[in-house]
Amino acid sequence: MKLNLHLGIIFSLYSALACSANSSFEIQTWRDGAKAAHTIAHDDYCGSSVPGVENTALPILNERGLKASLGLIAGSCKDNDWTKLKKHIAEGHELFNHSLSHVGMLEAGSLKPIAGWNNEKEIASAHQLVKEKLGYTMQFMAYPSDLATPEAKAYLLTLPDYLGARAAKHIYDGSNAGINSSNNTDPFFIKNDVYWHDGKWSLYKPTGGNMLIQHVDAALENGGWSYRTMHGVADGSWEAVPKDEYIAYADYLLKKVASGELWLAGPSEIIRYQATRENCPLVLTGNALKLKQNNELCQRYASAITVDVQIADELQGQFTQNKKPLTSKKLANGKYRIQFNPALGDLSIN
Repeated sequence: MKLNLHLGIIFSLYSALACSANSSFEIQTWRDGAKAAHTIAHDDYCGSSVPGVENTALPILNERGLKASLGLIAGSCKDNDWTKLKKHIAEGHELFNHSLSHVGMLEAGSLKPIAGWNNEKEIASAHQLVKEKLGYTMQFMAYPSDLATPEAKAYLLTLPDYLGARAAKHIYDGSNAGINSSNNTDPFFIKNDVYWHDGKWSLYKPTGGNMLIQHVDAALENGGWSYRTMHGVADGSWEAVPKDEYIAYADYLLKKVASGELWLAGPSEIIRYQATRENCPLVLTGNALKLKQNNELCQRYASAITVDVQIADELQGQFTQNKKPLTSKKLANGKYRIQFNPALGDLSIN
């Protein structure tokens, strides 16, 4: 009897190891196996100077099914703005905190504070106002002029809703322009490229073609995340984008998204994906894909990531999590692609 029991245990262990040996998995760098990620961001929404965001940019994007991120000057929002923003949330656009009044924090090129900046007022009060008016929780901060004191960055880190921030830099010299690595180590220092007609603080010059498209291509070339900052489109705002350039940009994005080369999303969604991939290590044990170890960062940022699973011959290619089926896409050579949030439970492969 003891011999049979020992043999049974050995056989069970062998079966589990055999299944693991014949199955394997790969976490994709970007959602759905895209080569790169990109964010469309329009600052100063609710400000009087950017009517082109509402009247020109968003209709162009909505017509193509593309999603933008809108930076709110929350203290300037009127009743009709809140009504429009509810609609934009329903359309899938992300809202981010661009301060309560856009008063500014530092004198450009120095560490001299601008009188009137207050962290609690400009960051927390703006956050709470949007929550009260829209029932929406912003998770990303973009400081006015991309300037932040060390104290402001430290303050933002104490707010549990915030996952990241754009260019928390102390002196604005243009060096925060760039492409974010696929393995970004500091989500509270996200690089971006600001649209300038002459390319002053941009990575690109108009002589190289459409600067908006150049920033997309830069991410595709190195596999990173390009964050495009703009203000208005075809209006009187600061460095407004001409309508024809914007249409060409939107058409190019649509083409690259449709081909599967590019993942277009808001900053908080991309940060969550990166953090989950980096902080939620997975292990394949038998026919279950599970967290190798849990940790605070995994729980804080956890979201669905794209996992390609090569299944063992004896399995049927059915996937469940907490006994609920997960949709999968069959790839070539016995591989399946699944969107899987590891913090919600093990992925069972049958």
